[in-house]
Amino acid sequence: MTRAPLSPRRPADVLGIVAVVLSAVLLVPTLFVFLVGLIPEMNAIWWMGIILLPLLFVDGVIVIVLSVIGLIVAARRAGRRAWSIVALGLGILMLAPAVLILMPS
Repeated sequence: MTRAPLSPRRPADVLGIVAVVLSAVLLVPTLFVFLVGLIPEMNAIWWMGIILLPLLFVDGVIVIVLSVIGLIVAARRAGRRAWSIVALGLGILMLAPAVLILMPS
């Protein structure tokens, strides 16, 4: 009996996974501050946004750079790209609040 040759495994998208984890480090606390700030008795928590917004912007830039590098590496290796695409979307989502604040009205 001959066995069929195993198909080669595509390499994992390590940079995409790292970028998603890095984005979750600041997206979860920011979402928590936003949701708690909606409660009328907890309006004093908005000062945390002053701390989290610059960190969110810097982390968003790092996540976008990692995800773009992950997409380039995955395209060259013909590997998986899903985590890098998700990380790119999260990175853009992380930059949106800072861009909206800095845009002239």
